[in-house]
Amino acid sequence: MSRESVLSSLIQFDVPVAQLKAELGTLTWDCAPVVTLLRSHIAAVLDRYSRGEIDAPTVEDWANLVECREDIGFEAGFEELIDAAIFDLANPILNGELSAVAPVILARLR
Repeated sequence: MSRESVLSSLIQFDVPVAQLKAELGTLTWDCAPVVTLLRSHIAAVLDRYSRGEIDAPTVEDWANLVECREDIGFEAGFEELIDAAIFDLANPILNGELSAVAPVILARLR
């Protein structure tokens, strides 16, 4: 898969985490953004969590795959909000359990 297609699958979270990890492992880190993470992408992941389709560790794994990637840009005008949301989701030990932080993050994103 191309970098763009792998990263698109990551931000849309339309393939399992294990597959994403494997495909991301083939990509180099130092690359300009080729996809843009939107507030709606994060909200969609949290909505899936709220519906019980994915669990908290899966959301954490997804956020860890997104966090600090130079090849993923953030929605213009919302960069700090998106960065903070990904940090919160990737670090539940620091920021609290997903069941507590998900509603707060969703409210900020919407």
